[in-house]
Order: sequence, then C-alpha cells, then structure tokens
Amino acid sequence: MIKTLRIYLIAAAILAAGILFYTKAVAPGESRDSDVSISVPETPVEYTSSQEIFGHTVSQSVYGNGAAETIDSVNNILYDYSSHWDNTLTDSVPGQIAASAGLKPSVLAEEDYAIIRRAFDLAEETGGLFDPTVGALTSVWAEGEATADQISWALTYTGWQEVTLSDEEMSAGIGRPGITVDMGAVVPGMAVEAALEAYQSSEIDGGLITMDGAAAMTGVKGQDGEPFTLGLLNPMTDTGEHYAVLQADDTVICTSDSNSGLLDPTTGYPVETDLSAVTVLSEDGFLSDAMSSILYMQGLEQAITHLEEADYQVIIVAENGDIYLSPSLRDKFTLRDTENFQLVD
Repeated sequence: MIKTLRIYLIAAAILAAGILFYTKAVAPGESRDSDVSISVPETPVEYTSSQEIFGHTVSQSVYGNGAAETIDSVNNILYDYSSHWDNTLTDSVPGQIAASAGLKPSVLAEEDYAIIRRAFDLAEETGGLFDPTVGALTSVWAEGEATADQISWALTYTGWQEVTLSDEEMSAGIGRPGITVDMGAVVPGMAVEAALEAYQSSEIDGGLITMDGAAAMTGVKGQDGEPFTLGLLNPMTDTGEHYAVLQADDTVICTSDSNSGLLDPTTGYPVETDLSAVTVLSEDGFLSDAMSSILYMQGLEQAITHLEEADYQVIIVAENGDIYLSPSLRDKFTLRDTENFQLVD
C-alpha cells in the first residue's frame, strides 16, 4: 500500500476567484529556492505560492496581513517535514531505521516512534493491506510498469512483520537489510496538518493548501469574508472537471483513486477495487491520509460501513457513479455533475 508518485486528482478550486491548483510529478532533489514561485498582486490581498518539495507540488493561496510571511514559513515547515520522513535520506527517520537492519534496533524520538507505531498498528489491523514496508515495490514501479521478475524480487523485501518495535525502548529494528520503511501513504496528510496549524496560529484572514492528494483550508478570502471551497475532480476522466464542491474548514482532506498509484502489497500490482475514489476528512492528517488508502483498497462493501465514524468523515464514489456520504457532510457537499453521479440516500 503506497501512493506511488501520488498525483492527486483532488484539485483545490477557489471558485469565486477562478483559481485552480493541481499537482504533477517532478524529479526529487531539485533546487529548493529555484522551485519557489510566489505571486503578489498589485493590491496585496491574496498571495499564491507553488513549491516543489521532494517530488510533490505544494500550492498555497493565503489572504490577509502577513500572508507572504506565512507562505514562506509553511514552505519551510513542509520542506523540513518531508525530509524528516524521506526514506531515501540516511538521516531521516526511515533512513535511521534502515541503518539498523540486522543490527541493534534504532531508538527514535518519542514523537517519531508514536507515528511509526501507529503505522504498524494499522498494518496489523488491516492484515497487511496497509503496509509501511513497500519501499522496494515503490522503487520498481517508479519508472513505469514493473516486470513480473521485478515485482517478485520486491515482494521478498516487503512485509510489515519484518520490523520489530519496542514501546519500552521506543525503538524500531529491521531483521534483515533490504526492507525499507516507507511512510509515503501518510506524510502528505501529516504535512498538510502541520501547514493548517501554521495558518491557524498566524494573523491571516484565511488560507488554502494542496499537497499530493491532501488539502486543507481555514478562514475566509480576505475582508469580504467569502468562504473557501474545494473542487473535487472527476475520478473517471482526466478532463479536469469537478464532479462536486466541498466546504470543510479546519480539517485535512485526502483522496485516493485510480490515479493515486496505490499498490497491493500482497500481489505487488496496482490495487483492484470496485471504487472510483474515496475522500476522507479529519482533523488528524495521518488518519485522513491512511484511511483514504485503506477504504479505497477494501472496496465498497467495507468502505460504506465507515460512514458514521467519530474521528473522520467519508465521501465514497463507486464505479457506477453512486456517491455515499457521511451524514455530517450533507450540508457541506454540493454535487455538480448530476449526469454521471448520484447521491445515495
């Protein structure tokens, strides 16, 4: 389970302003400064930014006093956050764990260990459907369609049971070299949550951010008090059209669909499901990102049993266009494409 080059089809649309943000894949490791683009209007009411951070396009639109400074601060937070969890870096948390392979387990910072523990608890709860050790699989699919031999090789280095955790010592150890901890299925959601917290603690009027399938918004668009809206892209086409519009402040919104690059860790191939998309909303970015993947992979029958969860809300789009909503989202969700989609009561 990994959102490989997760180019998300959740697009943030500030509808009244006619601005559409989207994500696309870029090569990791490009110059940070040269990738930053901040536009400043003649009347400094709205500031927008697009920055590449480890292969993810992060787009922001921020209104009010201190908007430019807030954008810069958030970009720095996201850059540091992403590098902290990048499994290709030796000094990251996954890199630290990988260095312990076959040796003494690596002792982690308390906060880092809590996140790792949470990921592996989900792996156990889902019977390995959610698997934080799919780094080898991700690598063989990174350049295109993997061969059967490549997949077979990668599967020998995949398995959440290969990682041993100690709550007492707050340590993580890998039994043999080659196993890679990959947190790509939850890092975007966690990073966007950190950005949202930065918005909320600043003096801006409001802000919206998108990052690799995750989004969040808070406040309003300037002094007029116009609320933000999020356009959800049609998961069945690549036309860029919205099938629905969502209003959901102060929550992290993550979506998984056929374009998310999710891999089934039991087969090594892309996930087969009877769903077109799953969107999960939660104040908890980790939970939002993880559950969007899990429910999408589990399929319609299991996904619809999660419509009334206490910790998150769900939008489920079936292959035939049927849409299932958590009851609390009814007044926040507006269906735009009534020809191809229909709400199920």
